[in-house]
Amino acid sequence: MSMSDSPPFPFLSLPIHLQERILSLLPISYLLPFLSVSRSFLSLLHSPTFPPPPPDLFFLLFCPVSPPFPSLLSFHASSFRWISLPIPSNSPLSLSRPFATSSSLAVSSFPYTGPLHGCHPTGESLVAARMFSTRPYQQIPPMIRVGDPYVLAVIPVGADAAPSAPSDHFQVIAASSSKGGVFSQVYDSRHGEWVPTGEILCQFVVLGNTALVDRSLYVHAYMPDQLLQFDLISYKWKFIIAMPENMMSSHIFSYNQNIYLVAGFEDLGVISAIRVLLLDWGENREPLGWREISILSERDEVFLGFTGGCCWLFHFEAVDRDGLVCLHNSLTNEILFFDVRDRSWVLIPPCSLASKDTKWYGHATEMGLEVLRPVGA
Repeated sequence: MSMSDSPPFPFLSLPIHLQERILSLLPISYLLPFLSVSRSFLSLLHSPTFPPPPPDLFFLLFCPVSPPFPSLLSFHASSFRWISLPIPSNSPLSLSRPFATSSSLAVSSFPYTGPLHGCHPTGESLVAARMFSTRPYQQIPPMIRVGDPYVLAVIPVGADAAPSAPSDHFQVIAASSSKGGVFSQVYDSRHGEWVPTGEILCQFVVLGNTALVDRSLYVHAYMPDQLLQFDLISYKWKFIIAMPENMMSSHIFSYNQNIYLVAGFEDLGVISAIRVLLLDWGENREPLGWREISILSERDEVFLGFTGGCCWLFHFEAVDRDGLVCLHNSLTNEILFFDVRDRSWVLIPPCSLASKDTKWYGHATEMGLEVLRPVGA
C-alpha cells in the first residue's frame, strides 16, 4: 500500500470495538479534543456503544461577576492545572449560577423576558441542566410558597445515576422558615410535582450545605448549629448531633459512607486553626461525637500561605467532591486543597487567567458522556 493509501490515523485501522475500548480508558477532558479531529472520531465518540469513560473531576471555582458567563475558571485535580471551560451559549448556566449541583447535574434559575408558565413571582424559573452539555434543560415547576423557599440539594436518582452515564431523573430538596420551624419539600422529576415533607420543629436561621450518604441527606443547620438528617425514602427529619463550638467557617462533606466536617476555629476573633473532624458512629448507628483527624494550625507554612502571609483569616468558602475539599480565602483569593484519603493539605498555584472581574463560583462537576453527545442523541 502506498503512502497516499494509508489511513491518516493508524489508530482508525483497528477494529471498532478496540478503538472504543482504548478511548474509553481516557478521561472526558482528554476526549473532547478528538471531537474536532475527524469525522471518524466524531462518529466513534457519538456511538451508543461507546463505553462510559472514568469520571473526570473539575472544581469550578471562578466565573465573571455578571452574566453572560462564557466560561468557568476551573481546577482539574488529576492534572493539577487550571483550565478555562466554555459554557454552551444555550445553557441556563451561561446566565445564572447554580443553587446546587451533583455530579454533572445543576439546578439554577433561568431569567426570562416574557410570560412563561410555571414561573416564580420573582420572574425566575427553576431549571435542571447538565453542565457543559448542549442538551435541552428541564423545566421545574414553582416551589410551594411557604415562607421563602430555597434549594438545598439536587440528587440524581436511578440505577444509572453514575457521572459517566447520568440518569434522566432527579430529586430537588428545598426548605424555608415557617412559624413552627423549617418547612421542607421535595420535587421528583419522575412525578413532576413538589411534595410537602416533614417539618423540623426548631427555628434555625438557615440550613447550609449538605452531604449525601446512602439515601440520607445530611444538612448543616445554623443558629443553633446542628447536624440534621433527611431520609430520602421516608422524607423524615432527624436531629443527629450538635456542631462543635467556636467555629467561624465550616463545611460538611461525605466520603466512603462517612460524614466529615472541615472548620475554622477561632481564637480572639480570627481563625487560628482549620480542623477536619470525622463523625464517629456507634453500633446502632448512633452518633458518638466528632473526632479530629487532621489539623492545620497558624504555625504551619501552608496555613500562612492560605492567609497570604498576613496571619489573619476570618472566613473561607468550600466545595468538595470525591474526598477532595477546596477552600477559598476571599480576602487573598488563595486556594487550599485537603485530601481526606491521605489527609494532606496543598496550596494551589494562583490562576493566571483570573482577574478582578471574576467571582467565586464554588461547585464541582464530574463530566460524563453527555458532553460528547449531540443534541437529541
